[in-house]
Amino acid sequence: MKATSVMLMAIAAAAIGRWAHNKNAVPSAKGLVEVVFALVVISFIDQGATEPIARGFAWLFLAAVLLSSNSPITGLANVKGPAAKKPNPNVQVV
Repeated sequence: MKATSVMLMAIAAAAIGRWAHNKNAVPSAKGLVEVVFALVVISFIDQGATEPIARGFAWLFLAAVLLSSNSPITGLANVKGPAAKKPNPNVQVV
């Protein structure tokens, strides 16, 4: 698998993770520039003799996204169903 594809999966996972944690899926302008820069660098070195290095960095980036606090995995774990509703404060239990 090409490193650029892995980076695109990591970027998509980061956007889904931010959305799963009730944040804007698209980061701030500074964050967007950082993501685009990382993608361009990985795409640039994803050819020739440096391809294994690019692939390693891309997999590390994906692992970092999936293990972060804004991960889609932790976002799914925090989903609460109807049984997790808070009790009504106006109802008194005797």
